[in-house]
Amino acid sequence: MCQRYFVAACSVLLLFWSFHQLVTEVDSLKTQQDDTSQSNDPNDAHLTGGSGRCTGQLELKHQGKWRIANMRQETSTTVAFAQVACRQIDCGSFVSLQHKTTNDPQPFWEINFFCRGSESTLMECDNMRGRKRVQGRNSTWNILEVTCSDSLRVVDHDLCSGNLEVKTLNGWARVCEEGFDSQAKKVACRELGCGPPSSVRLFRIFSGESQTSLPSSQRFQCKGNESRLQDCASTAYKDCRPAPVLQCANLQEFRVMGGQSNCDGTVEGKDYGEWRPLGGYYWEKDHFSEVCKQLGCGSLISTSRHLLPKRQPVWVPDGFCGNGLCTEWRASRSDLLITVACSESVRLVDRKDTCSGNLMLKSAHTWESVCHKALSAEDALVVCRELGCGFPRDYQSRKPSAQDTQQRSPDFKCKGTEEVLTKCPSFTFNATEGHCGNSIFSCIDRPLGPHISVHSIHGEKKNELLKGHRFAIICRQLGPYAIHSFRLRKGIYTNHPSVWTEKATDNSAIFLFPALNDSHKGVYNCDFNFELSSRIFSDTNSLHLTVKELNDLRLRDGGSQCAGRLEVKHDQEWRPVSYQNNWSLREAAVVCQQLRCSSVVSTRKMDTSTEPVPVWRFYSDCEGSESALMDCGTVKMTYSSSIIEVVCAGVLPRPNITFFSGYTEEKQQETVNILKGYSFFIKCSVEPHYPHGHFSLNFSGLYQTFSQSQPAVNHSARFVFHTAQLVHTGNFTCVYHNFVFSQNFTSVSDSCSVTVEDELDLILDDGVNTDNNSISCSGKLFVRHEKELRMLSSESPLWDLKHASVVCRQLGCGAAVSTNATSLLNKQAVWRLFSDCDGAESALLDCSTVAPWFSSSVLVVTCAG
Repeated sequence: MCQRYFVAACSVLLLFWSFHQLVTEVDSLKTQQDDTSQSNDPNDAHLTGGSGRCTGQLELKHQGKWRIANMRQETSTTVAFAQVACRQIDCGSFVSLQHKTTNDPQPFWEINFFCRGSESTLMECDNMRGRKRVQGRNSTWNILEVTCSDSLRVVDHDLCSGNLEVKTLNGWARVCEEGFDSQAKKVACRELGCGPPSSVRLFRIFSGESQTSLPSSQRFQCKGNESRLQDCASTAYKDCRPAPVLQCANLQEFRVMGGQSNCDGTVEGKDYGEWRPLGGYYWEKDHFSEVCKQLGCGSLISTSRHLLPKRQPVWVPDGFCGNGLCTEWRASRSDLLITVACSESVRLVDRKDTCSGNLMLKSAHTWESVCHKALSAEDALVVCRELGCGFPRDYQSRKPSAQDTQQRSPDFKCKGTEEVLTKCPSFTFNATEGHCGNSIFSCIDRPLGPHISVHSIHGEKKNELLKGHRFAIICRQLGPYAIHSFRLRKGIYTNHPSVWTEKATDNSAIFLFPALNDSHKGVYNCDFNFELSSRIFSDTNSLHLTVKELNDLRLRDGGSQCAGRLEVKHDQEWRPVSYQNNWSLREAAVVCQQLRCSSVVSTRKMDTSTEPVPVWRFYSDCEGSESALMDCGTVKMTYSSSIIEVVCAGVLPRPNITFFSGYTEEKQQETVNILKGYSFFIKCSVEPHYPHGHFSLNFSGLYQTFSQSQPAVNHSARFVFHTAQLVHTGNFTCVYHNFVFSQNFTSVSDSCSVTVEDELDLILDDGVNTDNNSISCSGKLFVRHEKELRMLSSESPLWDLKHASVVCRQLGCGAAVSTNATSLLNKQAVWRLFSDCDGAESALLDCSTVAPWFSSSVLVVTCAG
């Protein structure tokens, strides 16, 4: 059933399509007949939507309906088409046209014929092609807005040249030569939308022109400032000579559309009466600087390209323009339009670049120089902002030349927050020669970065400081503008930069830092913002701070780096420090801290000789907590026989702790693992600075603590443990004791953490599997070495019952009963024993070692247990 419905529907659609084709053919024939009947109708076109009957959008009457004309294809004859339209509606000469697009859904008449410009009506166009019709289309391609002159036209030539006719009550009349002087020509060229009158005469005599007299004409007397010729005084004349052919220059004009003022927006240009946007990629920036001047605006601020969803008619440069205004254009289509922004009231002339030059101010319709004395720092800030050039770098005066005629100049009182200079309060003062030069400006995108420097207690440094010294970074910017704050940053290219901010004081800021260490090295960047523009920061200046190891003091002849006479390095020279009244335990505490010798124990005066020697005299400002002596004091050279001795708590060198066992080898590390039953010893040692002394080995474990002491022999002591037990799991520490400088001192080593593991490295295998994982006390002897379990070969001549006793003791199986050899079916990988055992040991590998071998005979041990 569905199939039958589908076939029926298709049949209906086919019938409808056939009927539509028939109607279309009939309408087409009727359209051609209608076109022929209307081809000589001068009232089938008019302009609508404009300020008068001679300006607006072109509408055509076709098939009894008025619709806006829409050019399907933009061609080079567009101007000729507009010329014919002006002639058909009995207006004057064509003045200008522009292309317009719209989203209006109403239908349009589509134009698909061509005009030469000499036709009387649009229907006469394109006679050779035989296409004298307009078609109905719902399209929005290219609507024309045409402007014609109302009462003046040129005939027998082109747009801006020809014989002049003016509109009278009796029709169009020629212009008399009498009274048609240069002022009248100027008015006529202006009314035609052309440039000024040309001095070049046209000698061509047009056909049908009378060179003697005119039966009807108009005589004009113009002042030159009239908008159109009929605004001039005029008189009707007969029998006067006709005015010569008028020759006006082509006028290229500019305007900007769609912006917030008359000085910014999309640039449009008029060439031979046709307005189009400037588009494409090949316009030079200097061209738009000249455009700003022709618009009566100031300097060019910026240009940008605006991308459209579809292409439209534009002007593009016809070849390379070079510097300055580009005067050769050609019609094209593009989806890229040019927008500009020009300043409204200020301009820089005689420029070296976009943002520097002699400042000019717009006054009425002229541009005048601005007196240098009339500008403040805030005024300069507003000028650079208006020019889109950021901030002033400098502005100075140029003495007026003989050509400068400026007598008065505006004096501005800007706050600095205004967008343009003309919004600032101002008054006028006399700008007499000798005290008022022109203002030469130089602006930059952002303020120059501040000067940045690093300082220690001893003054400004070259980016290199000693560890332990306090330091300061100073940011400073000299200039006429009040700075709001300075910003110091470190690591700005990392995920976690450091940022410090300080309010400006006298246009500078000081950033203080504590004692220098390795974390302070790196690159520091400083910038600032103005009080008037707190959201915009300047360029940055940077310094790279390096950290130098502190090595400017030492203690000598005390047997240790932590005790002896104090010497300081200054100006690359080492000298002792003289004992003065201001020296105390505070300064000595700084010495001990700098040398990393713990706290101070004592300090005293030492007499070197009866004769004074060159020394440093120390001037202190120390509290005792500083990290470097020269960070809280300074020295000067003097002579003295009394110097300073300092003794620190760290006078004894730090001892070393070493763990050793036959099973694990010697180790100097924080953590050690050893198997239960093995012997081990711990060695305490120290660098040889002082004789004698003794060591204490301190242990702290989970179940017990203890301490053992031994005298130092050759600056070391050895503490032996014959059998490692689980209670030995804990921390061991060496403590060195000695009596020097009439006092007892101690020094403590790092701790060594020992873990005793209850893991067997040998087993006896009797070949019987048990469920309770009990230890077998009889069977083949297996030994675990380097994480590999193998049987022990019976080929060692040293093996006897005493070795078996060590095995049974280690397994907790009582005394050894017997030991013998047993044969294997074939040779296998085994361990071969190398021994130094006496039978009293607690673990077999504590007194022996093994090596890989191959054998078919292995050991069997039987214990009493």
